Amino acid sequence: MRTRLSYRPQDEHLASSLSTLLRRVGADVVCDTGNPCPDSSDDDTVVLLWSAAAGVAWGETLADIGPPSGLTGTGAARLVPVRADDTPLPPSLSDLRHIRLANSKEPMTEGTAAMIVHMGPAAGPAPAVRGHYPEHTVVISDFGRLGLFASCPRCGVSSERLHPYITVDHLDDRALRLVICGACGWQDACDL
Repeated sequence: MRTRLSYRPQDEHLASSLSTLLRRVGADVVCDTGNPCPDSSDDDTVVLLWSAAAGVAWGETLADIGPPSGLTGTGAARLVPVRADDTPLPPSLSDLRHIRLANSKEPMTEGTAAMIVHMGPAAGPAPAVRGHYPEHTVVISDFGRLGLFASCPRCGVSSERLHPYITVDHLDDRALRLVICGACGWQDACDL
């Protein structure tokens, strides 16, 4: 699967990590820092790494014109946005299925890369995703070692309402990484 990874130069470190993971799961990756949604004639998938830097540089362009014709969330060539922070996608892209990195300072998992490949036209096998995962799910959130979430396993709200948290359990003298639901308070943890 030929995959174009579009990103801003400020996101070079994160893009490099994502490119490595995509190659590990079988994607042929071409990196592009100049164009948010290039002509997709040669690409099966365009991965758009979206961040505050991308929002400033490309936000107005994509809000006005949207993605090029033929490059959507369905069809022969797919656009898969990957949100590196809480910068919202422009309205022209907000309905596309996308990945949200819950904490861009933590290493991404191969699950993120596998989900991008699954969202692409090759539709590889879906990695394990926690919570209710119907086909119309828009946002998949990556919480590192805690896994990929489509929704809260308890109340079912979108993974947009799940938040990362780090704390120390002084009683057992260990650091914990948590995911907490902002709607119902559900949480899960693993050692840091």
